Amino acid sequence: MSQRRFLIASALARLIRKEQGVAGRIVEGYFPARPDREHFVSIEPGHCYLVLAPGREGAGVEEQAEVPRSQAEALLAVCAGKVGFEATIVRLRGGKEALLQRFIAPGSLDRISVEFEEGEDAAGFVPPAWFGPEVTQNTAYDRGSLARVGTPAPEEIPLSNAMLDQLLDTLEEGTIAAQLGRGASPRATEARSDRRTEVASSGPDELSAPPPESPQRDDLMTGLAEALEGRAPHPVPDTEENSVVRSFRWRKS
Repeated sequence: MSQRRFLIASALARLIRKEQGVAGRIVEGYFPARPDREHFVSIEPGHCYLVLAPGREGAGVEEQAEVPRSQAEALLAVCAGKVGFEATIVRLRGGKEALLQRFIAPGSLDRISVEFEEGEDAAGFVPPAWFGPEVTQNTAYDRGSLARVGTPAPEEIPLSNAMLDQLLDTLEEGTIAAQLGRGASPRATEARSDRRTEVASSGPDELSAPPPESPQRDDLMTGLAEALEGRAPHPVPDTEENSVVRSFRWRKS
């Protein structure tokens, strides 16, 4: 399997998360870097893992062992760096799925990944207009690097009507058309117009802000985010939807 990774404008990421929700929240702690492997602990909804991954794509098979949460938290405390992110599954046109990751710690970053099975032509994939710059080969955007070094200087990702229109079409096809088995209804068209107006009229800070916190929050993610950024996301229970996100191999850089 292989992946291609892209940045995405925070305003569009905010819209996707509002429409699709957050399927999982993850905290990872990375041990000192080695050229041949990545070694880290991952705390996910309902599960904790100690993971040994190859240093580069295609260099071996990832190994993982489930560990108690208390042990995972103890390991997290001695890691060289930590990263926390929220995950959202996005259904692209043509049936392909992508994983949107909203990094909360150590800094704010929106990244979207598309995974390809063995034999698929990853190079032939044409990214949608609403994708930002590709960072597949830029190791500064790997999760291990983000954890140990921090987020790179933010890139200005321009927005256009074409990008917004294509994203809205994608979201509609993945929700309304799938549920009704037909094109968007007049009511859906009105909702689409409302979302377009919201994106156009909202400021960057408002658009990139996380959803309102729920009364119950995950203590570990809360502590990490407060320590590294000053705010925290709210938790998601361990549901079948979270298992779908786990199967997306978010552990691969």
